[in-house]
This record gives sequence, structure tokens and C-alpha cells, in this order.
Amino acid sequence: MYTPIRLIAVTVLALAAGAGTLFAADGKVAGPLSMQQAVDKALAQRPGEVIGTDRERKHGREAWEVEIRDADGQVWELYFAIDDGSLLYEDRD
Repeated sequence: MYTPIRLIAVTVLALAAGAGTLFAADGKVAGPLSMQQAVDKALAQRPGEVIGTDRERKHGREAWEVEIRDADGQVWELYFAIDDGSLLYEDRD
């Protein structure tokens, strides 16, 4: 008897939970980039083991820094803009 109300409540909760993980059609993040999204993007670009993350400023923009150790033991630092998910900087440490 209360099924329509429950269905609406479940739908609203599902939409709210997924709101922070939306991606635009071009693969860029729609809205602020979460740390997990930055890690996923970094691993897609430089497969390996994540050894650190931090929130910093890079080139005047708020960014997630993701440090990855690749299969050869090289450590990479990748910085992704929090506002649009773009790669701001990548360097081998």
C-alpha cells in the first residue's frame, strides 16, 4: 500500500548518492572531482600502486595529487584539477 512512497524515496536516495560521480560525455568530470575519481584517472593513465594522495594547489588551481609507483619502480606524481578533472601536471619523481 505504501509502495509508491517507498519507490519515490529510493529513487531520490539513489539520485543523491550518484550526484557526486557524474561524468560528461567527453570523459571530463561534471562537478567537483573527488579524490577517488582522481585516483581512478591517475591509474588509467599510469597503472601501478597508489602510494599517496593529497589536496594541493598546482598552477594556481586546487588539485588532487596522486602518487603512483609503476611496475618498474618509478614514482609518478599526477595532479588533477578539482573543478573540472583535467590533468594539470605529471612528473616522474
